[in-house]
Amino acid sequence: MSNLSDYMKDPNGPAYRKEEIRNGPPLEYVSEKIRNALDEQHKLLKDIECNPQFWPDLERRQLETECLVYRSAISSFNYQITAFLALHNMLGVNSGYDYTQRLCSMSRDEFEQWLEFIEREGSVSGL
Repeated sequence: MSNLSDYMKDPNGPAYRKEEIRNGPPLEYVSEKIRNALDEQHKLLKDIECNPQFWPDLERRQLETECLVYRSAISSFNYQITAFLALHNMLGVNSGYDYTQRLCSMSRDEFEQWLEFIEREGSVSGL
């Protein structure tokens, strides 16, 4: 039988681990600001999707590849998600290439539940 520790690995992976001592704003404060930015970015992406004025000459299926505003917004959303997950020691939750798109497609309530899950299950103190 396999050793249980083989299955209980660091969710962030060894490449993302470094012990640091710091002085500055509390990490809970940083988390709150990133969460607020994610919430606003999620709303922005929904607004872009629902308003063809942002993509007047495109069909809906072309939105992700052809609309510069949408591509910039989804890229920013992706970086914010990565920062939020890293801050909470939850990078392992990112489960694939379409993870950002799946989060973007969530309803507002579902996205709130995801944010709450990361804050509840993760740790900004690294414990």
